[in-house]
Amino acid sequence: MGNADTPAAYANAQYVPALKQKAEKLRQEFVRQTLKDLDSYLAALLEEYNKANPDKPATTVTSGGFSVIVQNGPGLPDSEIYLTDAQVKQWQDAIQNEHYAWVVPTFEGYLTPDPDEANPAIDALDQIAQMFGGPTAEQNGLGNRDLGLAGLKTVREEMTQHWEGAFQQTFLTNFVAPLENGEACQAAAARLSKEILEANKISKIAQRKAVLDLIDKALEALGDLGAGGKSSKEYAWSTLVGIAAGTLLAATGGTIAVWVGAVIISSSTLAQGLSVGSDAKKVDVGGATAQEVAVAVQRALRNQNEKFVEDETKVADALTELRNGIAAGRQVIGQLGVNRPNLYGASSQDVHRGLTPAG
Repeated sequence: MGNADTPAAYANAQYVPALKQKAEKLRQEFVRQTLKDLDSYLAALLEEYNKANPDKPATTVTSGGFSVIVQNGPGLPDSEIYLTDAQVKQWQDAIQNEHYAWVVPTFEGYLTPDPDEANPAIDALDQIAQMFGGPTAEQNGLGNRDLGLAGLKTVREEMTQHWEGAFQQTFLTNFVAPLENGEACQAAAARLSKEILEANKISKIAQRKAVLDLIDKALEALGDLGAGGKSSKEYAWSTLVGIAAGTLLAATGGTIAVWVGAVIISSSTLAQGLSVGSDAKKVDVGGATAQEVAVAVQRALRNQNEKFVEDETKVADALTELRNGIAAGRQVIGQLGVNRPNLYGASSQDVHRGLTPAG
């Protein structure tokens, strides 16, 4: 696979169990910190009380005797209602089993897509490019493994060595040269297709890394609760896929310079460790309570999802541009099109007109 080999940590064999374990650990830590941190605990009790009393919601839970303060409206004094032990026990059970039930299924939603699902297509495109470009293409030699394509070199040599005059030049210029150049263009188109798929695969690998990183940041933020202030852990992610300036393929002239001059780029690569780019959306996943950390985690996931959609959109746009470029290239002699000989579409009368028997 080369430039897009999935690191072991993000391949299914390691990533799937790691994500499940981390997600469950995060859920348990949300519960533990909510019950342990007083501010988080009071906020959870207030939420449960208001769910049970939607007609007269409370604004405050006091820590002394676990009472709630209910505002009775303008001109009326507030009421203090004491919570029973049964209520507190019931709501503690809800905190343990219901408050953070979203955590595991939400993160398990990132078990797919599997980046390695793109491998067969990437491998096939690589083989196609090699068949057209040959093992010595980087040295400007044909050297194709496919015998039919290699025959072009033989035809050129035969015509050059054993023919001369206008016919030789016409045949080489109008037939052999366009085929040779079209052959290189086919290799370029296959390589560009492969690069686009590789860039898309890298973005999916990056998403897996981002999800695991976010869980780690959230665990750190929760670990800081109760230390005398708001925890502060920053999470950021960015788009990875980009297209170099200019078009992928351009139907201008008879060469492939404009084809291979535009490349797919990534602002972060596997070799660079998938570092965060300059367009990162930063989110503080810290908070004063476990509930604030939970909201921040959800916000960070939304931001990360937006960046992943941007990557996928750029990949889709690149594939569309490639398709349009190929369609245009087929209309240009020497790119993906070959000049049609005069005999193309000729009738038998056209072929035989003016011919006379020999001798």
